[in-house]
Amino acid sequence: MRKLGEKLKYLRKQHNWTQEQLAQHLNISRSQISKWENGELLPDVQSLEKLSNLYEVSIDFLIGKHTTKKELLREMNLLYQTDRIDEKMLDIIDYFKQNPDMEEMIYLLAQLPAKKRKHLETIIITLIQEFSDAVK
Repeated sequence: MRKLGEKLKYLRKQHNWTQEQLAQHLNISRSQISKWENGELLPDVQSLEKLSNLYEVSIDFLIGKHTTKKELLREMNLLYQTDRIDEKMLDIIDYFKQNPDMEEMIYLLAQLPAKKRKHLETIIITLIQEFSDAVK
């Protein structure tokens, strides 16, 4: 229970909300938020769902269940209705998560017209390949 409370407090502070502000978002009392954060009380299922939606995290994350790569791959493939997402793709996603500037640049690249995008993609691939060869 303690870990859930700590996680809820952390997420609330990440949003720069007071307990009162969070309580207003969830339409509950501030004292209930306090009890959750202190580990005196567990949120009910509806509250966990609201917290999950509000913070844009899974309920599994809130309750401290760690998803394995295998489970994550299964869920991603179900979500996107494909079987083409593999561990390599998860590593790429993780890389972008750790490098937000790169993520933003790739997003901008994807927004370009196809002809310009192809030209830049060729340059980027060549640059990365040459750098990779140079550091081997």
